[in-house]
Amino acid sequence: MNGALPTMTERRWRLGLYGLTLVVFVGAWFLLGIFSATTLSVLVLALYYAIAGSSFNFLYGSVGLFSIAQPVFIAVGGFTDVYLYNHFDLSPWISILVAMVVAAVLAIPIALIMLSREGTVLTALVTLIVAQAVPAIVAAIKGLGGAQGLQENALPGSSLAKMQFNSGLPFARILLVVNVVIIFGLMLFKQSRLGYWCTAVKDSAVAAEACGLAARRLRLMVFVLSAVIAAPAGVVYAQYTLAATTDVFLAATTLFEVLVVALVGGWSRPWGAVVGAIAMSELSFHLTNAFPNRAGVSALAFGIAFLAVALIIPRGVSGAWEARPAWLRWGGPDRVASVVGSAPVASDGAHDAPREHV
Repeated sequence: MNGALPTMTERRWRLGLYGLTLVVFVGAWFLLGIFSATTLSVLVLALYYAIAGSSFNFLYGSVGLFSIAQPVFIAVGGFTDVYLYNHFDLSPWISILVAMVVAAVLAIPIALIMLSREGTVLTALVTLIVAQAVPAIVAAIKGLGGAQGLQENALPGSSLAKMQFNSGLPFARILLVVNVVIIFGLMLFKQSRLGYWCTAVKDSAVAAEACGLAARRLRLMVFVLSAVIAAPAGVVYAQYTLAATTDVFLAATTLFEVLVVALVGGWSRPWGAVVGAIAMSELSFHLTNAFPNRAGVSALAFGIAFLAVALIIPRGVSGAWEARPAWLRWGGPDRVASVVGSAPVASDGAHDAPREHV
């Protein structure tokens, strides 16, 4: 494949962007150490939601698939972790890898059904049915604790190997690391050949297939990758709560909150979900404290945020940042990529794909 090579300005801009992300990560790592236990609990929830939002944004931003089932793959991580810990004394660190594999396997049949017909409505409907059916399925499986779910016994002290700690700080830092790894991964994906192919499919699946790209296969692969991204969050959060239940991972409010976090942050930039998650978690926390006797204040805040984003900034915070005035831009020229050659191709053979504007 002969692609358009990045210019020197582009290389410097990318290195600067990676460096800035690393600096923010290091600063956030130490900043977490000065927060109170209450603030840390809010940040743990925010960083947990950020991973779920990143999973959604990766899927929608890459190939335009609108999935409501991402919390299901987080639940896969949680239940896999607690089950393996209780029955085999398996370290949660290893469970992260196992959960990613399990999530990928379960994502394949869902994706095949979802992609059997074209249309955003069908995609949303299939994933909504999955998200609503899974709690009942889990409750019917005795090995997963039935309706009560699985509980994990707490150790008397902290244990890094068992991922059990006496405070929320280690969990916040673990989730921070996971988020940074995801952000770096999405940044690299966006600039990769595969990322350009996905952009072509999102812009026009018909045109992409006419140029030799296998749109259905690419969408299937991205859906499975989005499930893999979500699973580690479930493992870490299950260790934080010492439980894996459908109420924790698959409540109706959870499905809606993950969606709002993703839409508020936007899918235009890899950091969008983190911004959306922190903003919404802090807003929900402060409103709940301001109106302690008002039930449903948190849900109302998420609902208002959803409407505000839909009406004012439909592409979220990161989309508004992408559309900022020229005088606020500090780098990052638009790049035209070539997507030809070794792309996954349809059955009639390989063809050259056009250059896509990213």
